[in-house]
Amino acid sequence: MLKYEFDNVEELEEAERNLDNYHDCEYCHGKIVCIKTNGLGTTFCGYCGAVVKYPRLTREAAERWLKEKR
Repeated sequence: MLKYEFDNVEELEEAERNLDNYHDCEYCHGKIVCIKTNGLGTTFCGYCGAVVKYPRLTREAAERWLKEKR
């Protein structure tokens, strides 16, 4: 089972290295990942337009990460 929300940046980065586990279509092969997001936060494959739930940080983890970067 794939995990979609992560509590730390390291786990998220590992998931991002394996994005083909989340979505892999014939249009993506050998190309740079292209993720489109609509105004509601729904993410899509930039090539085929399929709705894809890509990995992301939880809100709390994102806030902690931003505070650490300041």
